[in-house]
Amino acid sequence: MRLYRTFNPKWWTGLDYHESNPLKYDSGQSLHMGAQTPPAGMPQGTSSQERSALTKVMWFGVLALVGLVGGWAVAFLIFGTVFVSATNLNLPANPTPAQVGAALGPLFQNFSLLIPSILLIGLAGDVLLTIGFRDLAKVDKPKFSLPWKFMIVLIIGLVLLAGGLIPVFNDIPNIIAQAPTGPGAPSAAFFSAISTLIFSALIAVIGGVMALVGTIGGQILGLWRVGSRYDSTIIKIGAIFVIIPLLNFVAPILILVGAAQARGSLSKPA
Repeated sequence: MRLYRTFNPKWWTGLDYHESNPLKYDSGQSLHMGAQTPPAGMPQGTSSQERSALTKVMWFGVLALVGLVGGWAVAFLIFGTVFVSATNLNLPANPTPAQVGAALGPLFQNFSLLIPSILLIGLAGDVLLTIGFRDLAKVDKPKFSLPWKFMIVLIIGLVLLAGGLIPVFNDIPNIIAQAPTGPGAPSAAFFSAISTLIFSALIAVIGGVMALVGTIGGQILGLWRVGSRYDSTIIKIGAIFVIIPLLNFVAPILILVGAAQARGSLSKPA
């Protein structure tokens, strides 16, 4: 004997049967089987924003690499000039402080020229990275709202550091020239030069501390979180290498390659 059981729509728990719309919850909300609307809180064009942000991270890697190579090239050029000039000072046997200061003036001026040449390229890269982190904060605010703010601290710190070091190098020859030669009290010009040097050094120290904090909380933390978001170990390693001497030469290359791979993995916007 075969038993047949009549289909009854009321057996469906949680769903009512309707001829016009067979998939409809008791609450009245229909099930749409097409393209889904992005979840609330997820901005439209997220992929486009991320691609733009990763492009800025890539440019940061390029400028950081150019800054390192160019900085070392300028440094070797300046140090070579300093070495040649130091061997040709033509000072007398018993030079006065004024003669020594005048002879060493061009050497320290060359040092002061090295700072802006490195700073300008570095600042350009840091500004791009700041904008990139800020763009990513629109997509993932918990991860990137803090790093881009620390990047501003880094930029301000670098400006203060350069603004303090340049006067230090320029004031050293003047201090040497005003140095006392006898047992008497130093001149007022000497004290004035020392005061200027101390003030400039304090600005440089404050800027250095801010730059260090900004590097850790901005560059390193931000790049590490970029690597975490896009599952890129290369970017994470580059973030760590940023602050390690000698290995920081490899960091821009790793960041550039990792950001390019992460950008390529994103689906292109329709």
